[in-house]
Amino acid sequence: MITRRALLATGAALPFVLAGCGDDAASADDPPEIKLGRDNCDRCGMIISEERFASGIVDDKGNALLFDDAGEMVATVQAEGLGGRRAWVHGYPSLEWIDATKAWYAVTMETPTPMGSGVFPFDSEQEATTFAAEQGGSVFRWEELLSSWTFDAMMS
Repeated sequence: MITRRALLATGAALPFVLAGCGDDAASADDPPEIKLGRDNCDRCGMIISEERFASGIVDDKGNALLFDDAGEMVATVQAEGLGGRRAWVHGYPSLEWIDATKAWYAVTMETPTPMGSGVFPFDSEQEATTFAAEQGGSVFRWEELLSSWTFDAMMS
């Protein structure tokens, strides 16, 4: 039998339990948690199904915007800026999370990405350069990608 005191204690604790639900990361210093096959891209609404293309932007409270294609994340940062948030990408092909501002990027239209951006993040310059040479692409650092690449141009 549930006592009134137990019921009140449970009710008082409920907001704290619920506050922990839905957190995507502990802070901006942690990459987002993405549930493949369940989470949707915040830009296009497509289900995020491939870890190698998944990326995210995390704020200091751990709230995240999730993307199914690194190019969509880059386009979002171009439009909104980071504003104290941190961007994360999966290294290709390592699948390890990388701070997006420290990654190297190969951009090619010869190899498909979920939304057709052709943006592939890499852990190292060597990996990005090799991939770009094999796929007829170009290599960029984060700031170069933000200033000289546009998602809309790639889609036309």
